Amino acid sequence: MAGKRYAAYSPFRISFGGGGTDISPFCDTYGGAVINTAIDRGVTVIYTQDDYDLEISSRDFLKSVLIGKDNSDNEVLNKMSRLLESRGISKGRIVINSGVPPGSGLGSSSALTTALLKLIYLIEGKTVDPWDLAKEAFSLEHDYFGVTLGKQDPYAVSLGNFKYMEFGQSEDKSTDLSKYSSFMMELEKRTLLVYTGNTRESTSVLREQVEKSQQGDSDIVSNLKVMKRLANEMMDSVVSGDFQSFTSAVNTGWSLKKKLGKKVSNEKIDSLVSFAMENGADAAKLMGGGSDGFLLVISKHDMVQQLQKSLMDSSSFVVRVSFDRHGTRVFQSGESPYIH
Repeated sequence: MAGKRYAAYSPFRISFGGGGTDISPFCDTYGGAVINTAIDRGVTVIYTQDDYDLEISSRDFLKSVLIGKDNSDNEVLNKMSRLLESRGISKGRIVINSGVPPGSGLGSSSALTTALLKLIYLIEGKTVDPWDLAKEAFSLEHDYFGVTLGKQDPYAVSLGNFKYMEFGQSEDKSTDLSKYSSFMMELEKRTLLVYTGNTRESTSVLREQVEKSQQGDSDIVSNLKVMKRLANEMMDSVVSGDFQSFTSAVNTGWSLKKKLGKKVSNEKIDSLVSFAMENGADAAKLMGGGSDGFLLVISKHDMVQQLQKSLMDSSSFVVRVSFDRHGTRVFQSGESPYIH
């Protein structure tokens, strides 16, 4: 018979600028800066107590695993089961439901990791600070799951909100930009996500940037420095309410991002970006490390509906989003995790 039920939720994130500057070794040496927001789509992880060996199932992987059985065909869920067992959770059921497929460029891996960790603390009867949760999630993803990722992902989803973040040389910091409400609301109502039709494994895409950064490649380092400066200028644009300079910086950042590796973009992505810009977008860029996933599109004023309809000729999934003012959280089963 089923016992208590626990649930945790993490939002996804979209990044407007600076993505790539938050990846080691660049951010360790020069410091990174990003602007991002959590959005109203995410990952829910539910745990139900029972007396049987722990079962983990994921709708997105269409896989399930059991403790005590050879689960080598799904390394992620297998490692997840070992993690839970190491924290004393060896009985019951874990169900993972995600709003997008893995490898979408929306920080879905970090959303899952932070939600899982938050759930573990809930089961243990403990609380955890959002910054500590993000720090632990980053270490877990990087060192245990072997994911190459930027530092912004776990922090973006754990803290939530629209913000400017700095990583690297000294302490990590976050500046709340939601207080500039008129700018944020305008940006929110102009934002679209466009699915490219495929996902990708971010580690393979980011590996070239990491290797070149380790080698001190002057072009890579120079481009990343400019991208960091652009993120800072974007924050200034938010403060001053200069929407045009903000979207211009998004486009410039995407042009620089494409120079970080051969797999960042491709003909299909470039074509989608061009189509968006020709049909009412002020800015367009691919989310995440590159190659595939979701395109971020910011429409011109009062053109979001027209642009969405146009883009649906090129993509089967084009959606408007709301920004999430909150980060990773727990909730009672049956309640909605969405807080506005």
